[in-house]
Amino acid sequence: MTLGVKAVLLKGCAVEQAKPIDTTAAEGYEKQILPAFMLPVVKDVIDAAAPRPGESVLDVACGTGLVARLVAPLVAPGGTVSNLDFDPAMIAVGRRLVECPTTVGLTWHCASALTMPFDDSAFDLVFCLNGLQFLPDQAAGLAEMRRVMKPWGRLVVTVLSSVDRCKGHSLVLRGLERRGVDPTPMLKAFALGDPAMLEALVGNAGFRGASVRPMRARVRFPSAQHFVDALAAGAVATRHALARLPEDQRTSFMREMSEEFRQYQEGGGVATPQEQFILIARAG
Repeated sequence: MTLGVKAVLLKGCAVEQAKPIDTTAAEGYEKQILPAFMLPVVKDVIDAAAPRPGESVLDVACGTGLVARLVAPLVAPGGTVSNLDFDPAMIAVGRRLVECPTTVGLTWHCASALTMPFDDSAFDLVFCLNGLQFLPDQAAGLAEMRRVMKPWGRLVVTVLSSVDRCKGHSLVLRGLERRGVDPTPMLKAFALGDPAMLEALVGNAGFRGASVRPMRARVRFPSAQHFVDALAAGAVATRHALARLPEDQRTSFMREMSEEFRQYQEGGGVATPQEQFILIARAG
């Protein structure tokens, strides 16, 4: 999208400092995680949220700003999109990439989702896509999201399902386990993979009318090597688990992964099934 920018503001973020920020992981997320893991379902998520012209939108755990890129044209004219993430590298990459219609206000905020720098009842629509499970206090994060939403504002959350229903991740996790590598960091990504748990968590935060449904897609890469490399480059939780793999085991691990991924060969590459849940609720 190259339609110009009405306003790009940055508040409370370390990217304002003179010290350079290492954006390697954020760039890996942008180039490898978003296209394969997020894009196959994000259009359905946006359609379900139904942003309207003039609405104020907040994206919590915004990463490099995928939601802003897709939503900004839909809230024009007169809408706003606020992006919030605790990682200054994600904010830095997003600021560089995201443009929006001149009639839409675009802002960036580097802050915790547990103490957001917004007034009460500020937003019509709040997104949190594959971010809620990583919050240190999910209940507090949801309470804060509700605080900043207008009465009857809409909340849209996505989370990964169980690891066994995300087949590529499952193969990597089991492979690490077989080699005595603790894959516990990976499991954080699947912490809210029970829809009943997710619905209860949101209900306890005061939201109403929550509905949860699965979204299924195929995660496509040229090879098992590309799949693993993408996780190592840009997946917050999984790259820490992969880093524990001893150097002298990495070649044999990849040979094993290539064999394990063979069952998902499709069209000259691999296409592994992945399930997520989308939850939609209202603030009141």
